[in-house]
Amino acid sequence: MDFLRGLTDKWDLLMAGGLGAFISSLWHRDDLVDKRTWFIFLLTGMTCALYLTGIVSKYLGITEPNNVAGVGFLLGTFGGSLMAAVNRAIKAADLWKFITSKFGGGAP
Repeated sequence: MDFLRGLTDKWDLLMAGGLGAFISSLWHRDDLVDKRTWFIFLLTGMTCALYLTGIVSKYLGITEPNNVAGVGFLLGTFGGSLMAAVNRAIKAADLWKFITSKFGGGAP
């Protein structure tokens, strides 16, 4: 129950992050091929906004609530994009080659 109460206390950050991720998704249509990837993109943006806005706002010294919501919007925008880029990089990387080069293995 405390989890739900915590979410309702940060409803403005969830909305700002969700709106930022939604607007950002319009520019990432090539990466978001189906509803599942689009939903994950939005969820990632909202999660980044929810959990990182406090840290970033405190680091930057932003205390006004409207500006904190703006930080949440930007984190939602860039959070979904960042995770999409990380996912593309992981898919493009040859992880097995990397592991064998770091730890050895393969032909003697």
